[in-house]
Amino acid sequence: MFPVLKLLRLSLLLLSVAAILACGGGTSGGSSGAPAGSTQVTVMDFSFKPKDISVSSGKVVFFLINSGPSAHDMLIADSSNKTLARSSLVQSGDTFTFTIDNLPAGKYVFYCDVPGHRAAGMEGTLTVS
Repeated sequence: MFPVLKLLRLSLLLLSVAAILACGGGTSGGSSGAPAGSTQVTVMDFSFKPKDISVSSGKVVFFLINSGPSAHDMLIADSSNKTLARSSLVQSGDTFTFTIDNLPAGKYVFYCDVPGHRAAGMEGTLTVS
């Protein structure tokens, strides 16, 4: 192969890598920050921050940030332990926007459904008015 073509291919490869790095790559939930009107919840081993959350009924958006070393999710259940909503599993260092389209007023529990995490204290109270 001609030296000029080798240099051209190497230059194109380096430019491609630089463009990908400039865009920030990407995480499962994105890295642009919390959506407007969302409730930010930090998940870590083995807690939620905040532990008590109050939101208005209707469409509810949670912005989950995993600052712990393990993967976590957020499950919302009513007083009869019926699951109303569940987020995707959020890997360490990732974020995830978790939307519930029509959450009725009431008092709920939220917890991490990864085996052993709730028993270790990873739960909280959600009040919807």
